[in-house]
Amino acid sequence: MAKHDLPLNIATPQKRSKLGPEDLLTIDRPAFNSRYSDPDFAAAFNSAFRDRQSFFDAESSAKIIEYPYPTATLPNFLQSTTYLSTLREELLTEHYFHKSNDLYEFYQSEDLRLSKKPHIAALKNAIYSREFFSMMSSLTGIDLDPSVIDLNGNQYHEGCFLLCHDDDIKNEKEGRRIAFILYLVDEDWNEADGGALDLFSSEAGYPVEVAQSLVPVRNTLAFFELSSVSYHQVAEVLTRDKSRISISGWFHGPLQTQLVSKSMPFSPLISYPDVSLEELLNPDYLSKSSIQNICNVFSDQSSIELQQFLKPDIYKALVDELEALGAEEGAQTDQALWDEQMGPRHVRKYSRISRSNLAQIPPTLRRIQQLFSSKVFEAYLNNIANLSFLSANTELRMFKRGDYTLLHDHALEKNGLDVVFSFPYLPSSPHTPSKSVEWDEKSGDGATHYVADKANLLTLYPKHNTLTMVLRDEGTLRFVRYLGARIGEARRRELSALYTISDDDDDDDEDEEDGGEGEHSE
Repeated sequence: MAKHDLPLNIATPQKRSKLGPEDLLTIDRPAFNSRYSDPDFAAAFNSAFRDRQSFFDAESSAKIIEYPYPTATLPNFLQSTTYLSTLREELLTEHYFHKSNDLYEFYQSEDLRLSKKPHIAALKNAIYSREFFSMMSSLTGIDLDPSVIDLNGNQYHEGCFLLCHDDDIKNEKEGRRIAFILYLVDEDWNEADGGALDLFSSEAGYPVEVAQSLVPVRNTLAFFELSSVSYHQVAEVLTRDKSRISISGWFHGPLQTQLVSKSMPFSPLISYPDVSLEELLNPDYLSKSSIQNICNVFSDQSSIELQQFLKPDIYKALVDELEALGAEEGAQTDQALWDEQMGPRHVRKYSRISRSNLAQIPPTLRRIQQLFSSKVFEAYLNNIANLSFLSANTELRMFKRGDYTLLHDHALEKNGLDVVFSFPYLPSSPHTPSKSVEWDEKSGDGATHYVADKANLLTLYPKHNTLTMVLRDEGTLRFVRYLGARIGEARRRELSALYTISDDDDDDDEDEEDGGEGEHSE
């Protein structure tokens, strides 16, 4: 598979204004709300934070949410609102990079410790001060390292997000202990604007669902202790008129626990009886000459896309049967058919048809599912890919707004041949039937990305009646891009199959590349 000049983690700098003479001035460190340094307040706060109890201080409105894990908010954190406004203005003139991959989409500044702007430098000095670390240690009961702080400015515009993760990045002796966010959003930021800090409940070490959503509030410091279950996300920003602006980072310190490795369970494979290719497939893909042409393209590219894969009458029957289930079952929430929610949320989020619900599958979709696991289709793929298959694993899955899959050590897939048949639901207008509407590729939402070594190798979008085949070898990974609000009511519906291949096929490929001489050129 040839690499394209499309990095996985896009880093596009935003233009920043040049430093003027006023930027070289120095100012005093900003003062923090004195209430948070009060010994009585700190003692009560610390007791609740360490004992995982709720807490509320009537004088300052500071609080601790105990569930799903202790999370604190300190309102009116900086005493001077004038300083706060100027800090925000300076922050907007910093150099920002567009950060974009499977997990996130937002804009991040360079390390703020390097900034020469006076109000940013003053805040940095205040955060690095002995007084600040003493205050944070008193509040949390954690021995924090004053020599190590991560500090960046962040901007989340409309459509930006940060999906479920835990920030729990550690080495053997020290690591991140506290994550913090200082919000510099507009005064009128509200729930409808999106961008909430979502906290996830967990079971057996895996995130389950959003248990708390904290709406950003200007001049509020939010923080929580990092652990193997401190799963959280920044919900998609929905407003076009405002940006979610903040300064965030981590405090480091000695560790008391070690990270526990988790593994993802694999579902057993299911066998279906053989079916006839001639009854289902477009005859254009069945002739010897067509199969040879497909084989040549696949041999050269390691991938291929076959549009109009099923006979037109078969595809029409498939779509009509799904739409006949009704809006709720066939195209919208689909809970009656696509009944199993796939997780955990730090790895993936989508729906699939469970084994217990296979009897509810409409007849045409059932025939296609049986096709994908039949010996006849295996022989067809073998003719195209010239590979020997060991097993097949199929899923009937659906992605809607808010769904995704991520690149994660807990969700590594076996190498093999990815075969996906796409039959998306796309809302129609009175003059345009749904089967004529195409997926909106401008936003990038819902695309499948194949990546290796931080480079994007291939991008595939859902298309009506289309089969894609991609040979995924060692080091190549794939993910489905987060479906944001821009996707509306569209649904990415598909039959996804992974065919594992014999190791002998890999050896044959290596022999061909090496010319059979057993030598490698550098």
